[in-house]
Amino acid sequence: MHTLNHSLEKSVLEADGRYLSAQELSPLEQYTQSYAVRLHTYQQLRDHSDALIVQALRKLAQTYPELIQQHGSRCKYDMTEVLRYVALSILRDDETFFKEQMMSWLDTILLAHKKTAHCMMAYRFLQEAIATALPAENFALTRSYLNIVTQSLQAHA
Repeated sequence: MHTLNHSLEKSVLEADGRYLSAQELSPLEQYTQSYAVRLHTYQQLRDHSDALIVQALRKLAQTYPELIQQHGSRCKYDMTEVLRYVALSILRDDETFFKEQMMSWLDTILLAHKKTAHCMMAYRFLQEAIATALPAENFALTRSYLNIVTQSLQAHA
């Protein structure tokens, strides 16, 4: 796994033996300025992901109790993996990493189980749980990643 995000890595590779221009340094400056918020978001997701996922699945169980009885542990596992990659992607500030590392796997899993409508509800409930549990600036960082997941689910529904 690369330590830099894709845009920073690209800038460094394109420099190829020369100093970076002010324009090329701008993403690095933005990356460092947002690090504290991204780190806090990562820590919040790491520390509270289990409770957030359980809260979302409990809400889904109110509508689909038989689904949670049959597939609850698999749903929890999948959502845990997604949230872990969301946290890593936020820490890296790298949406490309999330799309490449998580979304192809998730698309395959969701198509195989043919439960996209139910999963879409579960991820919306997860987004609601995160919105109420995390400060607004931390939730704002997670929103785009969870939107990628729900848009993918909508495409398969």
